[in-house]
Amino acid sequence: MVPLALFLFFPSTLPAADLRVGRRVTVLPSETISGNLYAAGAEIVISGNLTGDLVCAGGNVYVGGTVAEDAVVTGGDLNLTGRVRKDLRVAGGRVNLSGQVDGEFLVVGGQVHILPGASVGGDLVVAGGRVIVEGPVHGSLRAAGGEITINETVAGPVRVRASSVVIGSQARLGELTYLAPQEAQIAEGAQIRGPVTFHMTAGTDRQWLGRALGRIGLAFLLLTFLMSLAAGLFAVLVFPKTSEELVRYTLHNFGKELLRGVVLFFVMPAAFFLATLTIVGLPLAVVAGLVHFTIGIVAVVFAGIAFGSLLWKTVAKKEEYEITWKIVLVGVPLLVLANLVPVIGLLCNAVFFLTVFGALYQRFWSAVRTAT
Repeated sequence: MVPLALFLFFPSTLPAADLRVGRRVTVLPSETISGNLYAAGAEIVISGNLTGDLVCAGGNVYVGGTVAEDAVVTGGDLNLTGRVRKDLRVAGGRVNLSGQVDGEFLVVGGQVHILPGASVGGDLVVAGGRVIVEGPVHGSLRAAGGEITINETVAGPVRVRASSVVIGSQARLGELTYLAPQEAQIAEGAQIRGPVTFHMTAGTDRQWLGRALGRIGLAFLLLTFLMSLAAGLFAVLVFPKTSEELVRYTLHNFGKELLRGVVLFFVMPAAFFLATLTIVGLPLAVVAGLVHFTIGIVAVVFAGIAFGSLLWKTVAKKEEYEITWKIVLVGVPLLVLANLVPVIGLLCNAVFFLTVFGALYQRFWSAVRTAT
Protein backbone atom coordinates (compact mmCIF):
# COMPACT_ATOMS: atom_id res chain seq x y z
CA MET A 1 0.00 0.00 0.00
CA VAL A 2 2.76 2.48 0.90
CA PRO A 3 4.81 1.94 -2.28
CA LEU A 4 1.55 2.28 -4.25
CA ALA A 5 0.89 5.61 -2.54
CA LEU A 6 4.39 6.80 -3.41
CA PHE A 7 3.83 5.86 -7.04
CA LEU A 8 0.51 7.73 -7.01
CA PHE A 9 2.15 10.86 -5.61
CA PHE A 10 5.33 10.58 -7.68
CA PRO A 11 3.88 9.26 -10.95
CA SER A 12 7.08 9.35 -13.01
CA THR A 13 7.34 5.55 -12.78
CA LEU A 14 3.63 4.74 -12.40
CA PRO A 15 2.84 1.34 -13.97
CA ALA A 16 0.09 0.99 -16.55
CA ALA A 17 -3.29 1.20 -14.87
CA ASP A 18 -6.90 2.02 -15.67
CA LEU A 19 -8.51 4.65 -13.42
CA ARG A 20 -12.30 5.02 -13.61
CA VAL A 21 -14.32 7.42 -11.49
CA GLY A 22 -17.97 8.43 -11.76
CA ARG A 23 -21.44 8.04 -10.35
CA ARG A 24 -21.69 4.70 -12.17
CA VAL A 25 -18.60 2.78 -13.25
CA THR A 26 -19.15 -0.18 -15.57
CA VAL A 27 -16.86 -2.81 -17.06
CA LEU A 28 -18.83 -4.76 -19.67
CA PRO A 29 -18.71 -8.59 -19.91
CA SER A 30 -17.05 -8.28 -23.33
CA GLU A 31 -14.30 -6.04 -21.95
CA THR A 32 -10.88 -7.24 -20.78
CA ILE A 33 -8.67 -4.78 -18.91
CA SER A 34 -4.93 -5.29 -19.28
CA GLY A 35 -3.21 -4.35 -16.04
CA ASN A 36 -4.68 -2.94 -12.86
CA LEU A 37 -8.06 -1.26 -12.40
CA TYR A 38 -8.73 1.48 -9.84
CA ALA A 39 -12.42 2.39 -9.63
CA ALA A 40 -14.49 4.68 -7.43
CA GLY A 41 -18.15 5.65 -7.66
CA ALA A 42 -21.62 5.42 -6.20
CA GLU A 43 -22.30 2.24 -8.19
CA ILE A 44 -19.63 -0.05 -9.61
CA VAL A 45 -20.42 -2.99 -11.90
CA ILE A 46 -17.45 -5.07 -13.04
CA SER A 47 -18.57 -7.87 -15.34
CA GLY A 48 -15.43 -8.05 -17.48
CA ASN A 49 -12.04 -9.60 -16.77
CA LEU A 50 -8.81 -8.07 -15.43
CA THR A 51 -5.26 -9.28 -15.99
CA GLY A 52 -3.97 -7.35 -12.95
CA ASP A 53 -5.16 -6.14 -9.56
CA LEU A 54 -8.52 -4.62 -8.70
CA VAL A 55 -8.92 -1.76 -6.21
CA CYS A 56 -12.37 -0.24 -5.96
CA ALA A 57 -14.52 1.74 -3.54
CA GLY A 58 -18.19 2.56 -3.93
CA GLY A 59 -21.68 2.52 -2.54
CA ASN A 60 -22.95 -0.58 -4.34
CA VAL A 61 -20.28 -2.80 -5.85
CA TYR A 62 -20.73 -5.86 -8.07
CA VAL A 63 -17.76 -7.93 -9.21
CA GLY A 64 -18.73 -10.65 -11.67
CA GLY A 65 -15.64 -11.07 -13.82
CA THR A 66 -12.28 -12.73 -13.25
CA VAL A 67 -9.47 -10.85 -11.49
CA ALA A 68 -6.12 -12.44 -12.32
CA GLU A 69 -4.26 -10.94 -9.34
CA ASP A 70 -5.33 -9.54 -5.93
CA ALA A 71 -8.47 -7.54 -5.24
CA VAL A 72 -9.37 -4.92 -2.62
CA VAL A 73 -13.05 -3.93 -2.47
CA THR A 74 -14.78 -1.53 -0.08
CA GLY A 75 -18.30 -0.16 -0.04
CA GLY A 76 -21.78 -0.36 1.37
CA ASP A 77 -23.40 -3.29 -0.44
CA LEU A 78 -20.93 -5.72 -2.03
CA ASN A 79 -21.85 -8.67 -4.26
CA LEU A 80 -18.97 -10.80 -5.47
CA THR A 81 -19.97 -13.47 -7.99
CA GLY A 82 -16.80 -13.67 -10.08
CA ARG A 83 -13.39 -15.18 -9.45
CA VAL A 84 -10.29 -13.75 -7.78
CA ARG A 85 -7.28 -15.89 -8.59
CA LYS A 86 -5.19 -14.61 -5.68
CA ASP A 87 -6.12 -12.86 -2.41
CA LEU A 88 -9.28 -10.85 -1.76
CA ARG A 89 -9.64 -8.09 0.87
CA VAL A 90 -13.13 -6.75 1.49
CA ALA A 91 -14.77 -4.25 3.86
CA GLY A 92 -18.42 -3.30 3.62
CA GLY A 93 -21.79 -2.97 5.25
CA ARG A 94 -23.24 -6.08 3.62
CA VAL A 95 -21.00 -8.57 1.84
CA ASN A 96 -22.22 -11.51 -0.27
CA LEU A 97 -19.77 -13.93 -1.86
CA SER A 98 -21.12 -16.43 -4.37
CA GLY A 99 -17.99 -16.68 -6.52
CA GLN A 100 -14.51 -18.12 -6.07
CA VAL A 101 -11.47 -16.85 -4.20
CA ASP A 102 -8.41 -18.95 -5.00
CA GLY A 103 -6.24 -17.39 -2.29
CA GLU A 104 -6.86 -15.93 1.14
CA PHE A 105 -10.14 -14.11 1.84
CA LEU A 106 -10.13 -11.39 4.49
CA VAL A 107 -13.48 -9.70 5.07
CA VAL A 108 -14.94 -7.21 7.55
CA GLY A 109 -18.61 -6.28 7.40
CA GLY A 110 -21.88 -5.77 9.19
CA GLN A 111 -23.38 -8.84 7.52
CA VAL A 112 -21.16 -11.35 5.74
CA HIS A 113 -22.65 -14.26 3.79
CA ILE A 114 -20.58 -16.84 1.92
CA LEU A 115 -23.31 -18.44 -0.16
CA PRO A 116 -23.68 -22.07 -1.28
CA GLY A 117 -21.61 -22.53 -4.42
CA ALA A 118 -18.95 -20.06 -3.32
CA SER A 119 -15.49 -21.31 -2.36
CA VAL A 120 -12.36 -20.03 -0.65
CA GLY A 121 -9.14 -21.71 -1.74
CA GLY A 122 -7.00 -20.39 1.11
CA ASP A 123 -7.64 -19.18 4.63
CA LEU A 124 -10.77 -17.26 5.58
CA VAL A 125 -10.47 -14.43 8.11
CA VAL A 126 -13.80 -12.77 8.85
CA ALA A 127 -15.24 -10.29 11.33
CA GLY A 128 -18.83 -9.10 11.35
CA GLY A 129 -22.04 -8.62 13.23
CA ARG A 130 -23.61 -11.61 11.51
CA VAL A 131 -21.51 -14.14 9.59
CA ILE A 132 -22.84 -17.12 7.63
CA VAL A 133 -20.44 -19.55 5.94
CA GLU A 134 -22.21 -21.89 3.50
CA GLY A 135 -19.39 -22.35 1.01
CA PRO A 136 -16.33 -24.62 1.43
CA VAL A 137 -13.11 -23.21 2.86
CA HIS A 138 -9.99 -25.12 1.84
CA GLY A 139 -7.78 -23.45 4.43
CA SER A 140 -8.33 -22.43 8.04
CA LEU A 141 -11.17 -20.29 9.36
CA ARG A 142 -10.81 -17.49 11.91
CA ALA A 143 -13.98 -15.61 12.75
CA ALA A 144 -15.02 -12.96 15.26
CA GLY A 145 -18.32 -11.19 15.68
CA GLY A 146 -21.87 -11.44 16.93
CA GLU A 147 -23.60 -14.47 15.42
CA ILE A 148 -21.35 -16.92 13.55
CA THR A 149 -22.92 -19.76 11.53
CA ILE A 150 -20.82 -22.44 9.80
CA ASN A 151 -22.64 -24.88 7.53
CA GLU A 152 -20.03 -26.23 5.11
CA THR A 153 -16.65 -27.92 4.93
CA VAL A 154 -13.62 -26.22 6.45
CA ALA A 155 -10.40 -28.13 5.76
CA GLY A 156 -8.21 -26.41 8.34
CA PRO A 157 -8.59 -25.49 12.01
CA VAL A 158 -11.56 -23.34 13.01
CA ARG A 159 -11.13 -20.54 15.57
CA VAL A 160 -14.22 -18.54 16.54
CA ARG A 161 -14.96 -15.82 19.07
CA ALA A 162 -18.59 -14.69 19.10
CA SER A 163 -21.69 -14.10 21.17
CA SER A 164 -23.41 -16.99 19.38
CA VAL A 165 -21.94 -19.96 17.48
CA VAL A 166 -24.04 -22.24 15.26
CA ILE A 167 -22.70 -25.34 13.50
CA GLY A 168 -25.12 -26.47 10.77
CA SER A 169 -25.99 -29.98 9.64
CA GLN A 170 -23.83 -29.67 6.48
CA ALA A 171 -20.72 -28.67 8.43
CA ARG A 172 -17.63 -30.84 8.02
CA LEU A 173 -14.93 -29.58 10.36
CA GLY A 174 -11.61 -30.74 11.73
CA GLU A 175 -10.45 -28.96 14.88
CA LEU A 176 -12.89 -26.48 16.46
CA THR A 177 -11.97 -23.91 19.11
CA TYR A 178 -14.47 -21.26 20.11
CA LEU A 179 -15.02 -18.63 22.78
CA ALA A 180 -18.62 -17.66 23.54
CA PRO A 181 -21.00 -16.96 26.46
CA GLN A 182 -22.70 -20.34 25.89
CA GLU A 183 -21.99 -23.61 24.12
CA ALA A 184 -22.43 -23.76 20.37
CA GLN A 185 -25.60 -25.05 18.77
CA ILE A 186 -24.40 -28.12 16.86
CA ALA A 187 -27.05 -29.52 14.53
CA GLU A 188 -27.63 -33.22 14.02
CA GLY A 189 -25.63 -34.39 11.02
CA ALA A 190 -22.70 -32.04 11.58
CA GLN A 191 -19.32 -33.81 11.54
CA ILE A 192 -16.37 -32.61 13.62
CA ARG A 193 -13.40 -34.94 13.25
CA GLY A 194 -10.96 -33.23 15.58
CA PRO A 195 -11.16 -31.99 19.17
CA VAL A 196 -13.73 -29.38 20.20
CA THR A 197 -12.47 -26.78 22.69
CA PHE A 198 -14.93 -24.42 24.35
CA HIS A 199 -13.94 -21.39 26.43
CA MET A 200 -16.82 -19.66 28.18
CA THR A 201 -16.79 -15.87 28.21
CA ALA A 202 -18.95 -13.67 30.42
CA GLY A 203 -20.39 -11.39 27.78
CA THR A 204 -17.56 -9.01 26.91
CA ASP A 205 -14.34 -10.32 28.38
CA ARG A 206 -12.66 -7.07 29.42
CA GLN A 207 -9.40 -8.73 30.30
CA TRP A 208 -9.22 -10.41 26.90
CA LEU A 209 -10.23 -7.16 25.21
CA GLY A 210 -7.48 -5.27 27.02
CA ARG A 211 -4.87 -7.84 25.99
CA ALA A 212 -6.15 -7.85 22.43
CA LEU A 213 -6.05 -4.05 22.16
CA GLY A 214 -2.54 -4.04 23.61
CA ARG A 215 -1.35 -6.59 21.07
CA ILE A 216 -3.07 -4.75 18.25
CA GLY A 217 -1.39 -1.51 19.34
CA LEU A 218 2.03 -3.16 19.48
CA ALA A 219 1.50 -4.87 16.14
CA PHE A 220 0.36 -1.59 14.59
CA LEU A 221 3.45 0.20 15.94
CA LEU A 222 5.74 -2.52 14.56
CA LEU A 223 3.94 -2.55 11.22
CA THR A 224 4.13 1.25 10.98
CA PHE A 225 7.86 1.11 11.70
CA LEU A 226 8.59 -1.57 9.09
CA MET A 227 6.43 0.00 6.40
CA SER A 228 7.75 3.51 7.04
CA LEU A 229 11.36 2.31 7.03
CA ALA A 230 10.96 0.30 3.83
CA ALA A 231 8.98 3.05 2.09
CA GLY A 232 11.43 5.73 3.29
CA LEU A 233 14.40 3.87 1.83
CA PHE A 234 12.39 3.24 -1.32
CA ALA A 235 11.54 6.94 -1.70
CA VAL A 236 15.08 8.22 -1.05
CA LEU A 237 16.73 5.68 -3.36
CA VAL A 238 14.17 5.82 -6.19
CA PHE A 239 13.20 9.51 -5.96
CA PRO A 240 16.34 11.13 -4.44
CA LYS A 241 15.94 14.60 -5.94
CA THR A 242 12.19 14.80 -5.30
CA SER A 243 12.62 13.57 -1.72
CA GLU A 244 15.39 16.09 -1.05
CA GLU A 245 13.35 18.99 -2.43
CA LEU A 246 10.28 18.01 -0.41
CA VAL A 247 12.13 17.62 2.90
CA ARG A 248 14.12 20.83 2.49
CA TYR A 249 11.02 22.80 1.55
CA THR A 250 9.15 21.36 4.55
CA LEU A 251 11.87 22.22 7.06
CA HIS A 252 12.55 25.69 5.60
CA ASN A 253 8.82 26.52 5.83
CA PHE A 254 8.04 24.59 9.01
CA GLY A 255 5.60 26.99 10.67
CA LYS A 256 3.63 27.82 7.53
CA GLU A 257 3.27 24.19 6.45
CA LEU A 258 2.35 23.06 9.97
CA LEU A 259 -0.52 25.54 9.97
CA ARG A 260 -1.56 24.46 6.48
CA GLY A 261 -1.41 20.80 7.52
CA VAL A 262 -3.57 21.32 10.61
CA VAL A 263 -6.25 23.18 8.64
CA LEU A 264 -6.35 20.77 5.70
CA PHE A 265 -6.17 17.58 7.76
CA PHE A 266 -9.21 18.47 9.85
CA VAL A 267 -11.24 20.64 7.46
CA MET A 268 -11.04 18.64 4.22
CA PRO A 269 -12.83 15.47 5.50
CA ALA A 270 -15.81 17.61 6.54
CA ALA A 271 -15.86 19.18 3.07
CA PHE A 272 -15.72 15.73 1.45
CA PHE A 273 -18.68 14.57 3.53
CA LEU A 274 -20.78 17.58 2.56
CA ALA A 275 -19.91 17.01 -1.10
CA THR A 276 -21.18 13.40 -0.95
CA LEU A 277 -24.66 14.71 -0.16
CA THR A 278 -25.04 15.89 -3.77
CA ILE A 279 -25.12 13.77 -6.93
CA VAL A 280 -22.57 15.97 -8.70
CA GLY A 281 -20.25 16.19 -5.71
CA LEU A 282 -20.13 12.47 -4.87
CA PRO A 283 -17.57 11.32 -7.49
CA LEU A 284 -15.47 14.43 -6.86
CA ALA A 285 -15.54 13.73 -3.13
CA VAL A 286 -14.43 10.12 -3.72
CA VAL A 287 -11.47 11.21 -5.85
CA ALA A 288 -10.54 13.99 -3.42
CA GLY A 289 -10.81 11.56 -0.53
CA LEU A 290 -8.43 9.13 -2.25
CA VAL A 291 -5.95 11.98 -2.83
CA HIS A 292 -6.29 13.07 0.82
CA PHE A 293 -5.68 9.49 1.99
CA THR A 294 -2.70 9.05 -0.33
CA ILE A 295 -1.11 12.28 0.87
CA GLY A 296 -1.59 11.07 4.44
CA ILE A 297 0.25 7.81 3.72
CA VAL A 298 3.17 9.61 2.08
CA ALA A 299 3.26 12.10 4.97
CA VAL A 300 3.72 9.25 7.47
CA VAL A 301 6.79 8.11 5.52
CA PHE A 302 8.39 11.54 5.08
CA ALA A 303 7.68 12.67 8.65
CA GLY A 304 10.43 10.33 9.87
CA ILE A 305 12.79 11.46 7.10
CA ALA A 306 12.22 15.13 7.93
CA PHE A 307 12.74 14.41 11.63
CA GLY A 308 16.01 12.60 10.92
CA SER A 309 17.24 15.37 8.62
CA LEU A 310 16.50 18.07 11.21
CA LEU A 311 18.14 16.01 13.94
CA TRP A 312 21.26 15.36 11.86
CA LYS A 313 21.64 19.03 10.89
CA THR A 314 21.37 20.05 14.55
CA VAL A 315 23.73 17.41 15.95
CA ALA A 316 26.32 17.51 13.14
CA LYS A 317 25.99 21.31 12.76
CA LYS A 318 25.50 21.10 9.01
CA GLU A 319 24.69 24.17 6.94
CA GLU A 320 21.91 22.47 4.95
CA TYR A 321 19.47 19.62 5.48
CA GLU A 322 20.72 16.30 4.12
CA ILE A 323 18.56 13.43 2.88
CA THR A 324 20.31 10.08 2.55
CA TRP A 325 19.54 6.46 3.35
CA LYS A 326 21.43 6.93 6.63
CA ILE A 327 19.03 9.73 7.60
CA VAL A 328 16.13 7.34 6.97
CA LEU A 329 17.70 4.64 9.16
CA VAL A 330 18.03 7.17 12.00
CA GLY A 331 14.93 9.35 11.68
CA VAL A 332 12.19 6.81 11.00
CA PRO A 333 12.97 4.45 13.93
CA LEU A 334 13.44 7.35 16.39
CA LEU A 335 10.15 8.99 15.44
CA VAL A 336 8.26 5.69 15.70
CA LEU A 337 9.85 4.91 19.07
CA ALA A 338 8.87 8.39 20.25
CA ASN A 339 5.27 7.09 20.32
CA LEU A 340 6.23 5.16 23.45
CA VAL A 341 6.79 8.43 25.33
CA PRO A 342 3.41 9.63 26.68
CA VAL A 343 2.08 12.93 25.31
CA ILE A 344 5.44 14.30 24.12
CA GLY A 345 6.05 11.45 21.69
CA LEU A 346 2.56 11.66 20.24
CA LEU A 347 2.84 15.45 19.95
CA CYS A 348 6.19 15.17 18.18
CA ASN A 349 4.79 12.67 15.67
CA ALA A 350 1.70 14.80 15.08
CA VAL A 351 3.73 17.97 14.47
CA PHE A 352 6.04 16.39 11.89
CA PHE A 353 3.21 14.48 10.22
CA LEU A 354 1.01 17.58 9.87
CA THR A 355 3.91 19.71 8.64
CA VAL A 356 4.81 17.24 5.90
CA PHE A 357 1.10 16.79 5.17
CA GLY A 358 0.77 20.52 4.52
CA ALA A 359 3.89 20.58 2.35
CA LEU A 360 2.63 17.66 0.28
CA TYR A 361 -0.68 19.42 -0.32
CA GLN A 362 1.21 22.54 -1.42
CA ARG A 363 3.28 20.42 -3.80
CA PHE A 364 0.18 18.68 -5.13
CA TRP A 365 -1.66 21.92 -5.90
CA SER A 366 1.47 23.38 -7.52
CA ALA A 367 1.62 20.34 -9.81
CA VAL A 368 -2.09 20.71 -10.65
CA ARG A 369 -1.70 24.42 -11.47
CA THR A 370 1.33 23.68 -13.65
CA ALA A 371 -0.51 20.93 -15.51
CA THR A 372 -3.53 23.14 -16.19
